[in-house]
Amino acid sequence: MTLLPPLCACAVCLVIGKGNQAYSDSPLENPACIDQYKQPSATIRELSGLLKDMRLKSFYNGARKHTLTFSLATRDNIDTELKEKIWNYYLVASAPLFTYKTYREIEPDVDMGDDRADIHRKSEACLLMEKYIGLVRKTNKIKEPVKNQIIRRLFLPYYARILKQYKNAQEPNPYQRDAQGNPVPPLSDKEKEFRKREIERIKRLPVQEVLKLMREGSSHRSFIETRNEVFGDEVKHLEKALMKLLVSEFPGQYGKVENFILEAGYSKEDIPGLIDRTVGRDEKTDFLYKGKHRQKHDKLYRKKK
Repeated sequence: MTLLPPLCACAVCLVIGKGNQAYSDSPLENPACIDQYKQPSATIRELSGLLKDMRLKSFYNGARKHTLTFSLATRDNIDTELKEKIWNYYLVASAPLFTYKTYREIEPDVDMGDDRADIHRKSEACLLMEKYIGLVRKTNKIKEPVKNQIIRRLFLPYYARILKQYKNAQEPNPYQRDAQGNPVPPLSDKEKEFRKREIERIKRLPVQEVLKLMREGSSHRSFIETRNEVFGDEVKHLEKALMKLLVSEFPGQYGKVENFILEAGYSKEDIPGLIDRTVGRDEKTDFLYKGKHRQKHDKLYRKKK
């Protein structure tokens, strides 16, 4: 038996550990709350079944294929073309994102073609919901109360949920090191002891087993680092887009804007910073500046004059 050098064993040991738990939240309201959307199609029922059974790779593949059947929506046909789209976005927003652990374990024989397919489906849904909110507002073929239901009960909560999922999706990176090469954050005594035992175990494994672990470690590192970077970029984009949608939908209504911000996973303490970095202060957003936040901003403005 060939023993593994200690340094190599330490690197392989990073593969071992608990995966991130799947993100969960309260159920979203489904489109059946609106009369014309009460009966989902056979395709939607099939996708819903895949999601219920947690066949996530098949679900995301199916959701993509479903979008390829969509007709072009305009302000003149949005009343008839929206049903399948809304149900698709509801399911996509309801579905959990993959972690490294769930991506490896769920339907290992199903090819998604891209280990970020779940992110692509959710980000595409957000992009199109932005478009359809505008079309719904502009059309004269949908009555105003129904417009409000579509936007405020369905689209905006789905958008906020996806943003919240992205905010909570970053996985701890076991490969992160400080300038001295120490793990960040530092390992606890219990983690150090576990790591020590694993290194000793790995050092005694056959070379083929060690090489397999090393390949898994490389895949693990690439998966986590790439997706964490994408999540960070997507949060920056989606939070800015959501704030613009909320300011447009609820002019002068701070309480309603705040409710959706909280739904998206922000705390009340986060709100001033979120406002400043997304929409800033102008005539349309002045109502968002309240209390100490407004006083601080007024003070900064006077200093600049």
